[in-house]
Amino acid sequence: MLRAMTIPPYRVEPVSSDLIDDSMHPDIAASFAIHDTAAARSEVGLAEMPTIVATGPFDDLSDGEQLADAFTLVRQRYSAQLVLLGTGRQRTAVVRRTFSRGVGSDVHLIRAMSTGLWSEIVAAADIVVPGTTSQPAHLLDVLAAGRPVVAPVNPATVKLVLPTSAGLVYRPGDVDALAAALLRLLASPTLRYGMGCRAAEVGRRDPLIMRLQHPEMAGGYARRHPAAVNVGRPDVV
Repeated sequence: MLRAMTIPPYRVEPVSSDLIDDSMHPDIAASFAIHDTAAARSEVGLAEMPTIVATGPFDDLSDGEQLADAFTLVRQRYSAQLVLLGTGRQRTAVVRRTFSRGVGSDVHLIRAMSTGLWSEIVAAADIVVPGTTSQPAHLLDVLAAGRPVVAPVNPATVKLVLPTSAGLVYRPGDVDALAAALLRLLASPTLRYGMGCRAAEVGRRDPLIMRLQHPEMAGGYARRHPAAVNVGRPDVV
């Protein structure tokens, strides 16, 4: 039987970034990020354990199987949970494969999406895994949430993730590389914190550039972050 979750749309109140300054020891700063994710998980009803959120879309069966197999490898080393957040025909295939691998009890399938739920689930993540077919606007959404990503190599990730060290990348189809990237981040709260901070900076900095260069791709980000996308527009106060 597949395990599904409908999480109520609670409001997540993250730890204020004002509490973290550049002089703070990295391990102490990382503890704030850990508290942040722990509070978010509590608010949305997820267990307090390392959390990987995959945002989809889940349209490709081979990609879904790759995610399931990588999570299986992660579970051999860490007690962790995987949350499937997003749409796509192959979501249930991912869950079935994790059950066949013996780790399905730690996989949550989000079926009902209410207003604000996407942001709240991402806030509960230690690591976010965008889908291999995600558009640049979707990747910016994830980065703006201030969570490190493990993303497939493509033009968007090469432009947004690699130069800024906002996460780790892997070649699509390489299950071992995906699992290794997830394990590396799970093992280091300090690394996750640093990459999450840089991801948030990319999310604040790049929307205007993307909107000017690729206006057809900016719609999703604009709906979630109108203030960021409207920077520099004379007709917006």
